[in-house]
Amino acid sequence: MRLLIQFTDDELADFRWANFDEVDGSAALDWQLAGEGELPVIASQNPHPVIIVIPQQCVYLTSIELPEKAGRQVLAAIEYQVEDQLAQDIESQHFALGDTSQNPVSIAVVSRAIMGRCLALAQGHGLRLSRIIPEIFLCPWPGEGVSLSEGHDGCLLRYGTYRGLKCHAQALPAMLELVTRDVEIDRIRFYGATDEAAPELDGYEVERYALASVKPGFVDAPVIDLQQRDYQLSSVWRGLAKTWKWVGLLIVALLAIGAYNKAVALQELEDELAGIRQQQYELLKSFLPQGTSANDNLKKLLIERMRQLQASEREQGFLKLLLDFTNARSNYPDVEITRIGFQGRQLSFDISSAQLKSIEALLESVRKLGVSARLESLNIKPEKSSGRLVLEGGSDA
Repeated sequence: MRLLIQFTDDELADFRWANFDEVDGSAALDWQLAGEGELPVIASQNPHPVIIVIPQQCVYLTSIELPEKAGRQVLAAIEYQVEDQLAQDIESQHFALGDTSQNPVSIAVVSRAIMGRCLALAQGHGLRLSRIIPEIFLCPWPGEGVSLSEGHDGCLLRYGTYRGLKCHAQALPAMLELVTRDVEIDRIRFYGATDEAAPELDGYEVERYALASVKPGFVDAPVIDLQQRDYQLSSVWRGLAKTWKWVGLLIVALLAIGAYNKAVALQELEDELAGIRQQQYELLKSFLPQGTSANDNLKKLLIERMRQLQASEREQGFLKLLLDFTNARSNYPDVEITRIGFQGRQLSFDISSAQLKSIEALLESVRKLGVSARLESLNIKPEKSSGRLVLEGGSDA
């Protein structure tokens, strides 16, 4: 028996949980929602080994093609092989590997803050932590083709042993179009609950399977356990270190013998390094703030510039949502707006009207524009109805 705990966002506060029997259980899990304060009670009432599931939007899955005879030293520094794919400082990220006997090698990247929070929760509540896995491994996958199932607040689309993504239902057609660039899709296996209808996707044959007839994707199948390197003693990284222990000792001995030669060549290396720094500066100076010199930390300055560009993209997303809402509301002048808020990728409007049907019609008008929208906190009164209209946007919506 296992206790599954899946957090809903990167705060690792609210979560859903379920008990799972790895021998007789199925992927039709009986999920129950809970708040941060309920974790100690749930853990004490279900004293089973724990599998923590990290929301897929918090995990970046990628792969790197290695040279045919790449040494283990390359694997030990794998984060530098994918540094150019990340708009973040790699020192703040944790890198976990899939099967290292395969090439390309699959990699999962997650924030070190999230991993630290997982271990703190496990230690603080006495959890017997078994695995920490990305959410995509909840989706059943028979070993070929494309699988689709419901995740928490989105759809899980899996198309490889270590490949997959999460998106909203409205974005499925666009995501499938991107997937077809990497794999050929002849059919899609949809795994749903008993009363859950398969989605209709133009141009794709969808076969429906019951979740109760299969096991989750992490059972008896390869997964990337995020408990590696600094977060588990018996990790893939420790195994590599033990295997190559004697090689490492030999390298140390050779370095000791060649210490004198290294000292002589040190000045030449420093001169070469200075030349490389100057070349980097000449290449990047048009993208950096005025007053930046070759001796500054160019990497951090470039990361900050990329963050500013990302912030600009979020502002553009805000304006697009606001424009769509304004166009839709122009047909319902009786709907009043008392407050506007924008947080993350959500734009919210506190609205009210004497006609409930006007609020509902406005919601449908916004949805017809292709915007993911919902009503929250709806309060219906004879004289006036009110509620919050939430619009979602962004590159992954």
